[in-house]
Amino acid sequence: MFRSFRQNSTSSSNTNTNTSTSMDDTIADFVQVMEIDGVEEKALTAKITAKNDQIGLGNFQNSTEFCVTTEARTLPEDDESVRAPVDIVVALDVSGSMFGKKLELCKETLSFLLRELSSRDRFGLVTFGNEAKLELPTLEMTKKNKEKALSRIKGLCTNGCTNMSGGIEMAANELQSVASPHDVRSIFLLTDGHANRGISDKNGIVELTKGCLGGGEGQKQIAIHCFGYGSDHNQEMLNDISQATEGGTYYFVEQDCDVASAFGDALGGILSVVAQNVSVNIKVPDVGGALGVSILNVKHDKAVKQEDGSFRVDIGDFYAEESRDIIVETSLSRKADDGNEVEVPHLEVCISYLDTIKKKLIKDKPVTKSITRSDGDEISASNAHVALQILRVQTTLVISEAEKLAEANQLEMARKRISEFTKNLEHEANLLGESNHRLVVQFKTELNAIMASLTSRNEYRMVGAKLMMTTKSAYAKQRCSKAWRPTEESVSDDYYRSKKKQALAMKFSKMGN
Repeated sequence: MFRSFRQNSTSSSNTNTNTSTSMDDTIADFVQVMEIDGVEEKALTAKITAKNDQIGLGNFQNSTEFCVTTEARTLPEDDESVRAPVDIVVALDVSGSMFGKKLELCKETLSFLLRELSSRDRFGLVTFGNEAKLELPTLEMTKKNKEKALSRIKGLCTNGCTNMSGGIEMAANELQSVASPHDVRSIFLLTDGHANRGISDKNGIVELTKGCLGGGEGQKQIAIHCFGYGSDHNQEMLNDISQATEGGTYYFVEQDCDVASAFGDALGGILSVVAQNVSVNIKVPDVGGALGVSILNVKHDKAVKQEDGSFRVDIGDFYAEESRDIIVETSLSRKADDGNEVEVPHLEVCISYLDTIKKKLIKDKPVTKSITRSDGDEISASNAHVALQILRVQTTLVISEAEKLAEANQLEMARKRISEFTKNLEHEANLLGESNHRLVVQFKTELNAIMASLTSRNEYRMVGAKLMMTTKSAYAKQRCSKAWRPTEESVSDDYYRSKKKQALAMKFSKMGN
């Protein structure tokens, strides 16, 4: 999940040189690229934080780490007109296994979803059993069209097998057929089982999804959010489908009561999109480069080395109030020949993106970060935020390692790996004075839940595999993808659940109770 991009001076096998066109060229609809310098509220802001602001030239360290943070703006909670309008098509499994309570809960949830859409939004519905069927074309959600949609939803019934590929293809074609599409477009795919009609193998369905949703020349990608209902779905397939394009997520809907709040969480996200096609360019400033600074490692699976030696990291879309962090390791500068350089610039970052509110392509001004390289061996205290993000990356990697062990039926080894890391996590958090930090508490809670699901092969297959999939994805993306299960209604149950996602997840969870 977190493939680090580490420089290797003796091998070119890790070097992935980007030859793709720039974001400016791929979105034909937008011809104006604005450079913003703090005059108006930005959709996104970038900053760089050093793990240690001061590292003396006499210190034994020869490298250091930085955290590149991109943060999204807020949106007013009481003004729906500010947000970007959306196009949503739901692809709903109506195979025989969805008979009874499952389908009734899904129908009820869809009615909740319609209530949250304004007349600027569009909604469409596709069902798939033996065959895919267009139940409702994509329409603006006026009062009349909402009534029409509700009528179609109430009349749904189950039939046959699971033609998932047909459902995805029809939903994609329906969204692509909209004459003047909105910038924010999503498919919600809900299924409780395995594909057994049409294209049924994982690779085939994923490739179909990429082809349908990837966007051709001048077209933007469509995100797909996948909801796996119950314990018998193929979590690997649904996760890979959700990753076929930028912005998608996989939800493990473990219990009947989770259906509504999982949909609410996902809807809260797409109703608060403030930026898309976000790209982060990371480089060493010329002054630092002249003093021997180089990028050693970019700890992100989307890091791509450019021809000029910089790195580009595409991090998808942003919901309001979200933040993303990229850990970058660099070598430290040597002493300047004239001995005058003390504050040495080590890293420079520039972000570009599509502002979905203003409908403009933005290229922000570069941000730089310096390290104090004075004589002596002093080193400043570690920055807590950077250290926590390093722990997040490590936690994600450990879950991936344990997952591989569990897949190889080495459950005891998987539990041991997580147990050992949890102890190290507690130790590092104590050293930082952050033992009670919400993120650390969440790490430990979810690692313990994963360990509990590794007691037997059956428990791993039914629960553990799905928990690992959703948890490592959430940590890698820094985005919540689970149903609402609060301990206190005033406090979010997930560190990465934004206000809008929390509000709708809570609201949907209470509907029908």
